[in-house]
Amino acid sequence: MNCYLHPETVAVGSCKYCFKGVCASCAVDTGVGLACTMACEAKVKATDALIERNKKMASFGAKTHSRNASLLALMSVLFLAFGYLAPRGFLSLYMVGFGVVLAVGALLAAANARRLGKL
Repeated sequence: MNCYLHPETVAVGSCKYCFKGVCASCAVDTGVGLACTMACEAKVKATDALIERNKKMASFGAKTHSRNASLLALMSVLFLAFGYLAPRGFLSLYMVGFGVVLAVGALLAAANARRLGKL
């Protein structure tokens, strides 16, 4: 591969953003990869910052799902209890049905927390 600006010169690498070949005189070392222009340099640094932020945030996923599972389970128990204790009728059926939906949500959130915890 040759440099995109100097076709007669062999490229030493490629831009991490646009993948154009760059020679030693065109290459800009960003610390996280090569860039061909200042615009690409800013984009390479921004992309790397985004990746690093996502790595840090991924560790919160399992904790968040566990907390949500606990909250959904508590709400499910409350709706099921109030639905059971309420006089029989539409409201009672609604509360029991909603309690079941919340229980399913709690199970799914717990499963997601477990799956994310293994990553």
